[in-house]
Amino acid sequence: VWRSFEPRSIMQSMGLCTMGCAVPLAAGAKLAAPDRPVVAFTGDGGMEMILGELATLRDLGAPIVVVVFDDASLSLIEKKQREVGLANAGVDTQGTDFAAVAEAMGGRGVLCRDREGLATAVSEGLNSDGFTLCHCPIDRRSYDGRL
Repeated sequence: VWRSFEPRSIMQSMGLCTMGCAVPLAAGAKLAAPDRPVVAFTGDGGMEMILGELATLRDLGAPIVVVVFDDASLSLIEKKQREVGLANAGVDTQGTDFAAVAEAMGGRGVLCRDREGLATAVSEGLNSDGFTLCHCPIDRRSYDGRL
């Protein structure tokens, strides 16, 4: 989905363990380097924790793209529960319409169901006057076998 072509152009939390950090990191990156493209990748749980940060993106008026991978679960926690034989507990989410939330917060919201749609939305978002949120539904167990 995203390739970096130069050193020091990716920021991420160690081990993907810090929920909710992607959007604030993206805002800071854009403030530090206004001419560089900024795309944030986050999960549905992390995005739900910091929905108010969309107001910050709106107020910045910068072309920041937020990609939300939505599997209707705190799936990395669910995966760890399964790995140790625990029942699924407290990790299911109920289907937030992230594109609609983005629109309500003054940005552009796009539902992306495939790679081509996401690529188009990211390209358009990077050339816009404000933030774009790409809502990407994914399979609930997309991380299994990958992390």
